[in-house]
Amino acid sequence: MEDKITALFGGGGKSSVDLLHTAFLVVMVIGLILGYLLNASKLNGTSGSKGSSTDKSKDGDDKQIDPKVQLNPQADAAYLVNCLRPTSTPLEILYAIATTPDTVAITSKQLALANELRRKKLAHLANKEKEEAHKSMDDLLVSDGWAEDDDDDPAAAAAKKAKEEKEKESLRLAKATGKDTTDFLKIKLEGVDEGVLGQEWVHQNLIKIGAWPPPSFSNATVLQQKKFKVDGSGGKLVSALDHPGVQRALIMTMGRLHAKELNTHPDLVAAGPNGLIDPTYFSATMEYRQRVGQVLEGTLRMACTLRSYRLASSILDAIVMFKIGLVDVKSDGPKKWFNDLMTKQYGAEGVPKLIFGDKYLGVPAFDPDKDGIDENMSEEEKKKKEAENMMKAASKQVTTTDEKMGLEIQITRQHAESFTKEKLVMAQAQGIPPQIAMQAYREAWFILVRARKLDGNSPDLTWEGALGDSKYPATKHMEILKEKKDSLYELLDSETVTAFTKEFASPKTLCDNRIVIGWPFVISNVAQKTGKVKIHLPPPVEPGRYEFIVNIKSQEFVGVEEEFALMVDVAQGVEADSSESKKDK
Repeated sequence: MEDKITALFGGGGKSSVDLLHTAFLVVMVIGLILGYLLNASKLNGTSGSKGSSTDKSKDGDDKQIDPKVQLNPQADAAYLVNCLRPTSTPLEILYAIATTPDTVAITSKQLALANELRRKKLAHLANKEKEEAHKSMDDLLVSDGWAEDDDDDPAAAAAKKAKEEKEKESLRLAKATGKDTTDFLKIKLEGVDEGVLGQEWVHQNLIKIGAWPPPSFSNATVLQQKKFKVDGSGGKLVSALDHPGVQRALIMTMGRLHAKELNTHPDLVAAGPNGLIDPTYFSATMEYRQRVGQVLEGTLRMACTLRSYRLASSILDAIVMFKIGLVDVKSDGPKKWFNDLMTKQYGAEGVPKLIFGDKYLGVPAFDPDKDGIDENMSEEEKKKKEAENMMKAASKQVTTTDEKMGLEIQITRQHAESFTKEKLVMAQAQGIPPQIAMQAYREAWFILVRARKLDGNSPDLTWEGALGDSKYPATKHMEILKEKKDSLYELLDSETVTAFTKEFASPKTLCDNRIVIGWPFVISNVAQKTGKVKIHLPPPVEPGRYEFIVNIKSQEFVGVEEEFALMVDVAQGVEADSSESKKDK
């Protein structure tokens, strides 16, 4: 998405949009540079994932702080999924990710190492101040004449040379043992160096704009019940907002969601070019963003396994919120802001939008993409033939004994040409080969399919949602996961099982709440204008008329969700063995 952010906020001129982009890039570049210095030093240890640092023991000796973090992905996944409910909001999902055991372990380690770096720098500065004071006193007692005499004194010259060699040897020893102060003295730290901005600056500004404490955090019932152990406290348990590591993660989360306000703040705009950015915080925010993005993708897969449409939709909103840097993507304000931004950058035709052409749902008798299509045909002839084939395929009767149905959608990206032109301009301006810039592109979308059985023109409220196998009605989805010993189900606690069981218990709400399938598709070629998405669906096991509702949501853009419905009539099929129920496909 970093490539995408550059495309979104790039361009000429000095508008507020450009300042937003400039501020973001300044923070990112300064953070990367200082982060490199931090991680490249022998101290290494403020990033929370690399390097080493030291800690003072009671007797005053330095001892190494282990910079490694012991992670437990399975425990992390169990914690996360049991914080989720079908009704979880995007904010609650992001709060859950910010409080997982692995996240807290990482942020707590970052704080410990950053605090140790501050301690070392403050101690060094204090010692230096004492040395300067002592040196000044010596200068008062030593005359210039004596110094000149020493220049010709072999003994004095030898002593001077020996002192220099000793200092060099001490420096080599310091570097070899990780006690070299050279690198960490270059790093500007909030609370140590004047005017440096870091976590506390972000925290205070979140308070000013009403984003701290995190909005609705007190309403997140599951999280409110959680207690967190503070490192070095003898096992003391505290609430989420009282835990330093959790607080840091939540500050990073809210800082990202309010990037539009913070990145254009005069203090940050001025601090970036002057190097007054604390890398122990801002470099860590970039690592945090990458981690949250990965966890969100995993959380989306969890929602699809649980078949929860409401949860999956909220996760997709959370992904966009976190990528773009917005606290809301549903209301008119953010949608208008994003639309205006895209229009200014790319023109009216560059506003992201998918245009749907031919759609097909059924059991094709042949491959519509290949039957009767010759390689020597023009693109126009191929498209015409594909459309004819799709019409022929649609005439085949779907039955209850079919192995699978096919959902095919012809898609045109309205914004492809405008995005491509802008990408090429940016690559040229940055001196990047166009082919490399094109390869770095990624545009993700997600398809959510639901289904309902119709009784005339109204929903059949007695249908239990069985698709593919009559033994597995959708109303008993959680029982099915348990029976199959699904790995995700094995992580669920009883309260979570109850919450998702209720989600599918009533046939009346089944269509609104249950996903038949969740399917991602990714555009990796920015210039690709048209394409076809194909998905396999399990057919109904009861004859009748069915409506399949298709939602396509972006994982990159605001306000571009599309929805349409397709009807299919299903006839009673002939079982291969009438004594057995339909087999699991």
